Amino acid sequence: MPLRLKGTLLRHGIRHEEVSDRLIQRGGSRAGQPLSRSSFTRMLNHSWRPSHTPWEEIQAATEQLLAERGVPPDEIAEIWEEDGVRRHSTKPLNTRMRANRAPDEDLIEIPTEMLSAQAKRHFNLFRDPFVDDVQGPDDLFMSADQRYVREAMYQASKNGGWFIAVVGESGSGKTTLRRETIDRINREQLPVCVIQPQAFDKETLKANHICQAILADVKPNERPRRSGEALARQVQKALTESARCGQSHVLIIEEAHDLSIQTLKYLKRFWEMEDGFKKLLSIVLIGQPELKDKLDERKYFEAREVIRRCEVVELLPLDNQLGDYLQLKFKRIGRDVAELIDQSGVDAVRKKLTIMGRGQQRNQVISLTYPLVVNKVITAAMNAAADAGAPRVTADIVAGC
Repeated sequence: MPLRLKGTLLRHGIRHEEVSDRLIQRGGSRAGQPLSRSSFTRMLNHSWRPSHTPWEEIQAATEQLLAERGVPPDEIAEIWEEDGVRRHSTKPLNTRMRANRAPDEDLIEIPTEMLSAQAKRHFNLFRDPFVDDVQGPDDLFMSADQRYVREAMYQASKNGGWFIAVVGESGSGKTTLRRETIDRINREQLPVCVIQPQAFDKETLKANHICQAILADVKPNERPRRSGEALARQVQKALTESARCGQSHVLIIEEAHDLSIQTLKYLKRFWEMEDGFKKLLSIVLIGQPELKDKLDERKYFEAREVIRRCEVVELLPLDNQLGDYLQLKFKRIGRDVAELIDQSGVDAVRKKLTIMGRGQQRNQVISLTYPLVVNKVITAAMNAAADAGAPRVTADIVAGC
């Protein structure tokens, strides 16, 4: 059970690292250094006590900080008691909350931390397996649905007339697949022009901006016409001339979940541009689950023309392929994952990132085993294992993170 201290910190806006920085360890390899964030989180959630630091010192330092931050004395007196509320955080697990979740629904809080120097020494690692982890196609982990999405993006780039939406939670690998598609085009020296509008705020992306992006990549020396009619004709002519020279064109829009419904409707006009029977442009939208909601005809019937022509493909969680994913990540730095994480630890990560839905999703099991989130959990567990002097990450260590 968590300590009441956890709820107190949340209510008074005190960050975990503010407290852990005050807790100086007295023994072990980290003597004189603050308690790590993962160890402090373990203390909060499971009443765990550091072995090298007197508990009385931890209590005194924590209570002094709370008093300085204006926490009432009667509340401080209860912070070391167990709390019946298991979760206090309303922070999403590095993902956006889906539109059909209840507003007050909370998910799991996973702190972001780097693999510590102590953990690298402890496990005899010279590189962090999750930093700069994709340097080429061999570094990509490909599940069945990722292979399908990868091939769909590749075919859309080679051939005109594709219209697909790639949907996945934050950290599911969407951007990595986009980068791999562009890298593959370059490796194979394909005559493909990749058009990527660079507007930071996709909510403001309009048809004129897309026209300007097309001209900038297809005919960079031409100045865009001012009137809408002249600009549309200019884009049509540029794509036609380029296609007759053997070039294919693909429009890729990231963060497409922020596009307005009106802009989505305009995309059909771009997709319909053709030279005889040949489509001049493929379109690939990349976004979070909100994009799938915007492509739901029942919610946006006025956009049915574009929705009915757009194929939605989803990037799913790793789930039962979690072990294979970790094996690849550690293999690329020359290690066998079993040397660092036992099977119970892998199973515990999967369990930790599997939750029951609430509200309209209360009968569903929701998996959050997306690569970025898994990386965060494993990093925290490895740091905790190093702090505890454990030879491998086990289920108990994962549960304490």
